[in-house]
Amino acid sequence: MRRVLLGLAVGLCVSVSFAAQADDRGRDALAATQARLLAATLRAPTNFDLTFEYVRVSAALGDFEAAIGALERLLTFAPHLARANFELATLYFRLGSYDNAVHYFKAAAAAPDLDPRLRARLTAYLPEAEKALQPVRWSGFLQTGLGYQSNVSALPASGFINIFGQNAPQGSGISQKADGQIFGLAKVSNIVDFENQRGDRLETNFIGYGTGEFSLRQFDLGYAEASIGPRLALDPVNWPGVTVKPYIIGNLSWVGGASYLNSGGAGVSLGIDTAANWSIAPDVEWRHLSVNTPGAIPITALGTGNYVSLSVSGVYRFTDLISLQFEPIYARASALNDWQSFNQGGFQAGLHVEFAPPFPLIPLQWTVMPYVSALWDSFDAPDPAVNPYVRRCDFAYYGGVVLDMPITATFGLSGMAQYARTNSNLPNFTTDDITVLFGPTARF
Repeated sequence: MRRVLLGLAVGLCVSVSFAAQADDRGRDALAATQARLLAATLRAPTNFDLTFEYVRVSAALGDFEAAIGALERLLTFAPHLARANFELATLYFRLGSYDNAVHYFKAAAAAPDLDPRLRARLTAYLPEAEKALQPVRWSGFLQTGLGYQSNVSALPASGFINIFGQNAPQGSGISQKADGQIFGLAKVSNIVDFENQRGDRLETNFIGYGTGEFSLRQFDLGYAEASIGPRLALDPVNWPGVTVKPYIIGNLSWVGGASYLNSGGAGVSLGIDTAANWSIAPDVEWRHLSVNTPGAIPITALGTGNYVSLSVSGVYRFTDLISLQFEPIYARASALNDWQSFNQGGFQAGLHVEFAPPFPLIPLQWTVMPYVSALWDSFDAPDPAVNPYVRRCDFAYYGGVVLDMPITATFGLSGMAQYARTNSNLPNFTTDDITVLFGPTARF
């Protein structure tokens, strides 16, 4: 499995490298094609196929204004052309001009000759465009299903642990165990638009996750987190696309029905979305952690105290269908005990690829995302109960793939497969785990 993960990481890096090189070469070729098509469309303005090809190339370059101009010229000759109205609506939708998107979606819907495939997509996009015009907007993603974990107990595979500096057998009752599970996931967001022409708004986010093990019920997991804060435009005239968001955040979690880790804190995030193909969001966050130790977890790395993290999440869009998501992170945990205080550094990255579903009447694109992550933990002092002479150092990495398959605008299927590994200089904390999840999804 480690070879698979290494192959996934190498493949992701190679894919990103080739995608970047191909992106540069492809953009030069597309720009030349766009210039040639523009000249051709101006010579033959009623050649619809030529104009649609120019729109496709312009959209691939991110030149939405050029594509919109071409379609609006086309509509002067054929104002009821269903495909032109639909394409124009989707471009305005991607630009965030939702009032224009709604207008042209409705114009396309009124055409009796609208292609069934376009009508299926329209039924998905029009409600989203109408919702975006409302001052109070709710959205959500729900999933349930079945899963499998090879190491539900998160225990080492060596069969030995350190106790007071001596190797001791774990005992057959606390060895690694696999189990099936039922799981549930909910992500719900609310936006309240201040309607002040600046784009300021109040954002509230909630995520909840829970598992119920088939046999090892003492490892049932529950997690809930919520955050709220205003997103404010810094200077919409001189710095359009730059926002700041102060927020408060908190979470509760349970293992085996007993409280495990609870936290509360605050942070501030800076959003920089000023370019067509990239955006970044630096973030600093502080939380106070309150950690309990349920009986199912004999030793925990976390302790009650403070946790401060610095991160920079970003997206680079190679094309409309392929983007790279990345996030370097540094964190400092300052617990009451030195052996539970540590510095942490690492990153996570994923390649987001959209592709056409196998059936033409499915309205939304499907998505596959391979991802990798790595974290380094260096603790301040040895834990005297584990080994009073060795200061713990961990290197954890994981990788996997997520497949999201919408079937309608509301319902679909999604699955995930992941391998996680932690290497430590203490046998207690060297673990690995395979997780597989699959089930139906709902969006609203």
